[in-house]
Amino acid sequence: MNTENAKRIKDVLIAILIIVGVLAILPAIFIAIMTILSILITGFSFANIALVEMMRQWSSNIWTSFFYFGLLVIEIGLLVIIIPILVWVIKWLIKAVKWVISAIKKRLGGNNKQ
Repeated sequence: MNTENAKRIKDVLIAILIIVGVLAILPAIFIAIMTILSILITGFSFANIALVEMMRQWSSNIWTSFFYFGLLVIEIGLLVIIIPILVWVIKWLIKAVKWVISAIKKRLGGNNKQ
């Protein structure tokens, strides 16, 4: 076995390890994204309940109604903060996976235009 073949085998093994690593991380990222989305859906439900309770308490106890209104405003504010961060993280992960794939292709000589 000459050194060029040994280097080629080493490169292929490194590429396989990187691919396995990326594939092992992707389910964890997917679960994290789904958890955040479920929290957002729960937040929407909570905001709906807060809105209904605010309307129900409006005539009997104005301060309780203001409390529920404050919860509603906080929920909307958190959504305005969390959704762009979530979109940014997803875009960054897509760029990172593309970079890893292009680095593997470059290392293995896949950039040859044929």
